[in-house]
Amino acid sequence: MVVNKQALSQATIKRIPVYYRTVKALQQSGVKRVRSDRLSKLVHIAPATIRRDFSNFGDLGRSGYGYSVDLLAEVFGELLEVHSEEQMLLVGCGNLGRALLTNNFRRNPDLSIVMGFDTDPSLIGTTIAGIPIYNLATLSEKIRPGMHTAIVCVPSSAQAAVISELEANGITAILTFAPKPVPAQPETTIRYIDLTSELQALLFVDHQNKLTQERKAPLKQS
Repeated sequence: MVVNKQALSQATIKRIPVYYRTVKALQQSGVKRVRSDRLSKLVHIAPATIRRDFSNFGDLGRSGYGYSVDLLAEVFGELLEVHSEEQMLLVGCGNLGRALLTNNFRRNPDLSIVMGFDTDPSLIGTTIAGIPIYNLATLSEKIRPGMHTAIVCVPSSAQAAVISELEANGITAILTFAPKPVPAQPETTIRYIDLTSELQALLFVDHQNKLTQERKAPLKQS
C-alpha cells in the first residue's frame, strides 16, 4: 500500500493512532470485521468521518460487509511504522511523569516507557511501576542503542536544556508537556502538548454545541 502521507489532513493523522489502537483490540478479541457504525461507538468519531478517513487508504471495505479488522490493523500499523515495540524514555518523574509511568500505554503493546530520568535525589535510584529512575546526568550511559523517542515532563524553564541533552544522545522524536516552543535540530520532531489550550478549545466547542442545540430547540407555545 502506498499512501501520500503529506496529502493527509492533520485531523486525519491524529485519528490514525486511535483507529489503530481500537482495531488491534478488536483483533485480539477475535473480531474479524467491523462496520463504521460500530467502530464509531468505540472511537467516538462520526461514521461519515471514519469512512472519509478510510477512503484515503484505498479499498478497505465494502458496503454491507464492513471492514476487515486484520486489514485495518495491517494498514494502520504500516502507516504508523509499527514494526516492533517502541521503547521510550521519560524525563521528569513528578506527578505527571509518575502518572505516565504508571499507566505506561497499557492499552497499546507497541509503546513502552522503559526508563525514567530526574534530578530529584529522592527519586533517583527508585522505581515507579517497575521502571527504574536514573539521574539525568547519566543519560548518555543509560540510554539503550536504537532508542530515539522521549517524553518530557519538566517545567518550561528546564525544557530547552533537556531537549538539547536528548538530541545530543540521538533522540529525534520528543513529546513535551511544556508548551513553549524551543530551538531544535532540523531532524528533531517535537510535539507540544498544551493542556490549557486543549481544555479551552474543548470548552469553546462545548459552548458552541450548546448554542446550536438552543437554536434548534422548538419554541414554547405561550
